[in-house]
Amino acid sequence: MTYKTFWETLDADERKAMERVGRLPRLPLEPGETVFRQSDAADRAALIISGRCRVLWHGESDRTTYLATRRGGELVGEMGLLDRGPRNATVTALTQTYVRWYGREAFEGLLTEHPGILRKVFLTVCTRLKESDHHRIVIAGAPARLRLSRLLLRLAEAEGVSTQLGIEIREVTQEDLGDWLGMGREAAGRRVRELQARGFLDDSPARSRIVVIDAEGLRRHAFGTDPQDARETPTDMP
Repeated sequence: MTYKTFWETLDADERKAMERVGRLPRLPLEPGETVFRQSDAADRAALIISGRCRVLWHGESDRTTYLATRRGGELVGEMGLLDRGPRNATVTALTQTYVRWYGREAFEGLLTEHPGILRKVFLTVCTRLKESDHHRIVIAGAPARLRLSRLLLRLAEAEGVSTQLGIEIREVTQEDLGDWLGMGREAAGRRVRELQARGFLDDSPARSRIVVIDAEGLRRHAFGTDPQDARETPTDMP
């Protein structure tokens, strides 16, 4: 089944209502700019018109966990308005991003006036919870030696930019990868070098980008269908 964004699920009348109620700023959010900050009071939601945003959860000892990447047509910040609790994650613009803002009162009025939009908001929330559970199982449940490969595949799908060399994942460092996987920078660096030696990743020096040059090979490796992996003795040491 083809994935549909929240905006794509709306009919023409619902889209007009969303456009009428929302506030459209003249200037976009710039890369690195915070859209919502974890633990802040939830006072508004945003519909991404164009661009991409990364969603991170901040835990103890400054550790972060990658949750998702949101793109044009998707809502962000709606869960805080629905449950009236604090923000449960930080959302940051990855690219120049245009959004339409919805204050709490306007958003709640919109859902009351248009039950169809309310239903689709709840469907979006349910889909995201299932998505989160699925990716947590796929990545956290994998052997340590394969977790990085699976995370890179997810990032390549959600954020990757096609270049002549391959699929480029921007604004991510080995420190980020180690943090998100709970293995530390040095262990993540070793895993990256292993994948580079296997020809899955570009080995050109880069501070904040990863380039996947053999996505299919990386997928076979990540999910245990690479013949070379069958000939090797696996180790789960980080």
